[in-house]
Parts: sequence; C-alpha cells; structure tokens
Amino acid sequence: MALDKTTIISSLSNRGAPLAATSARVDMELFMEAAQNLYDPEANPSGAFPLNVAENALMIPFLKEYLDGVLEKGRIPEWAFQYTDPKGHPEVREAVAHFMEKYLCKCPIAPDSIAFSAGAAASIETSTFMLADEGDVVVIPAPSYPMYTNDIGLKSGLQRYDLQTHYHPADHGDISPLTTKHLDEAWAYLNSKGAAFKILLLTSPDNPTGCMYSERQLRDFAQWCIEREVHLVVSEIYGLSLIDIEDEAIRGEYTPATVPHSFAQIMADCQSDYLHLWYALSKDFAMSGFRFGIVHSLNEAFLKGLGNVNIPHMVSNLNQWLIGEMMKDHAFLARYIERNKQQLTQSYKAVVRALHKMDAPYVPSRGSLFVWADFSKYLKSEDQQGEEALWMDIYHNTGVLLTPGTGFQHEKYGLFRIVYTALPLSHLEVAMDRLLTYFKGGL
Repeated sequence: MALDKTTIISSLSNRGAPLAATSARVDMELFMEAAQNLYDPEANPSGAFPLNVAENALMIPFLKEYLDGVLEKGRIPEWAFQYTDPKGHPEVREAVAHFMEKYLCKCPIAPDSIAFSAGAAASIETSTFMLADEGDVVVIPAPSYPMYTNDIGLKSGLQRYDLQTHYHPADHGDISPLTTKHLDEAWAYLNSKGAAFKILLLTSPDNPTGCMYSERQLRDFAQWCIEREVHLVVSEIYGLSLIDIEDEAIRGEYTPATVPHSFAQIMADCQSDYLHLWYALSKDFAMSGFRFGIVHSLNEAFLKGLGNVNIPHMVSNLNQWLIGEMMKDHAFLARYIERNKQQLTQSYKAVVRALHKMDAPYVPSRGSLFVWADFSKYLKSEDQQGEEALWMDIYHNTGVLLTPGTGFQHEKYGLFRIVYTALPLSHLEVAMDRLLTYFKGGL
C-alpha cells in the first residue's frame, strides 16, 4: 500500500519532519533546474545562467589538471587505508599549517592548533557545538550567509541574531560598517530578552557583500569579546579570493590604505581561548566537492573536545593525502593564487560595468566570489513577496538566476547576490547583457 507524503513525514521525529518538508535553501531547486539547461552560444543559446551558488568554476580546469598529475604520479600511503587522528593526519596538518603560515595567515600556525572537518559546514557545526549551549545566541552582522542558520541551529540548537549595521548598500563601502557600538547595542538588547550572546561570527571577506574587516576593527572586536567572554570566530573562507583593487577600472571604489589582515595574527598576539578562525578549500581552491574544512584555535580544551565530536565528520584519508601533496607544492600554490586573483578581477569588472550601466548600487567587493547589488527600485512592492516576484521574473525572462536577499536577513528588500565565478567570462558577459536589457525595458 502506497503512503502519502503526510503519512511518511509523520513517521519521522520532531526534528526530522520539518527537514523533510522544506528545502535547505530557497534557490536550490531552481539551481538544479538551471544547471541542467546551461547557456551555450551554439548548442543552447536560450539556456540559463545560474549565478546563485558560490562556486569558483573558473579555476576548476587549472586545478583538475594539477591534481590529475598528482594522482598519476603519486602512490597512496598505507595510512590512508586506516583510522587516523579525528582532527586530521599529523603529516597533513603539518602541510596545511605551513600553507596557512605562508599564504593565508602570514604568521606562525602550529599543526596542533588546527583540525579538519568534512567541509566548511561541518567545521561550523562541530565548532559551535563545542562553544555554546542550545538556545545560546550567535550574533552575525547583516546581511549574511543564509545557511549559517542551519549550520549553527539544526544540531547545535543555537539561535541566530542578525545585527543590522546599515540600510542602503550605498552606506556600506568596502570596509565593514560594524562597530563596537553595534555590539554594545546587541549585548544590551539580548540581555534584556534573557538571551545569552555567546558567539560573534564574522566573515572576511564577507558573504554576500565582499567587504573586509580592517586590522583595527578586528583588534577592537577581539578585545570586546575577550572582556565579555564571548567567542569571536572569523571565517576566512574567501581569504585568498581577493580582487586586484589597484586595477585602474575599479581602484577609485576602495579604501587603499586598508589592507587584508588575517585574524590569525591577532589570535597570536592575544593568546586567548575566546578567539578562533575557520577556513575551507571550497572557495579559494574551487574544491567544494572535496569537503575540506579547517578550524584554527589556541584553545586546547576546545580542540580536544572537537576531536571527539568530529569523528562523524572526518575528512576522508584519501582526500587528506591528495590535499597534503598539493599543500607541499609551493610553486604550484603561488601560481594558483595569482591566476585566481586575475580571473576573479576580470569577472568582477564585467559585473560592475553592467551594474554601472544599470545605475544599480552595489557594495565594492574586496574579495569573495560575488557582488551584492541593489535592484530595489524595480520592486512592485517593498516586501518579501515583491522581492521574490522580481527574482522569478528576472529568471523567467532572462535565464539569469541570482540569489535573492531572502535568508540574508537584511532589513532592506530588493537586494541580490551575483556570483561572478560560476560561469566562463564570455558567458557571464552575456548574462549581464541580458540583465541590462531586462532592466532597461527590453525584455
């Protein structure tokens, strides 16, 4: 006898039933649809342009060629077939720590201070499980990555509080507008509600704005958190996906005196149990399918406990070995990082050129894989329904699939994230031309 969907869902736990009835993110089903109908100038000129999932497709061919060579020449070690340290094989942790020292953090990183999990989401889940209790609050400046809600909430049971720092994207700039005054206000508000502010979560460069935090900001926030025994976690998952802000076409949009500064340097100076860093290979190294997340902390008790909670989330030993081999090849890493910066800058410029022609405000991106653009003047109603209607109308009329502001938890409607690394540059330019024609009334 066949069971209907309601009966099947009712057989699940109170935790499982809502998950079976909802999508992980609002645009995932459309992404799958668009990915099966990709634009091709000859084979499929009416195809779609999925610009909503943050993957760096530009660098996959370059990376694949290199890793194919490693697999052809390398010999898999015996330890890859056996159980290993839940935080990561010591040999690989040493290679990754050296990579972080030289390229990402620019300061000493001890191999024992890092741990690997099966992707960024797993690193977030295991970390927050260790750092806060069910019902505690993670404060995140808005707008911010929608999937943080699930990563911190589904299993750890933490609550997300989106701290509003501005309304119009034009008031944002390439440096985050967050201040300690904002943190004081959030602290007072949450205390008044009987809620525990336990974690401050920052992403630099940011998702979705692409802005960064200055060294001064990071030091101020670190001191603020240490004094209140709040854990400050900085995700640097886009730390090497940087725009060339000296490029003549865009350099006027930036604050040139402010240079990228890894939070690891501040951690090294402060030596505090309340400061932590996340990294992963999914964005900078176009390896989202390899599931390789990294936590860096100087809190020994946290790392010891993380090893226990991380057992179901360990990175496969085969992936660890392959990535360890790549991390030892510093000549390749230097070439890769430089080429990635060049590719990102060219694609970023293609998007902002079109946005200028549309007279659409946006946040100047210092790094990441996307642009945060304001199409609010085209809304028929300034609410979530109006935003979703515009989003779907754009997709159905142009084939361009963006990420709507829904889920990023910003107060203003009509904001969209444009991933500029999802397609080859020539295809991206066609997508932006179609957006321009749409907004100019041609579609």
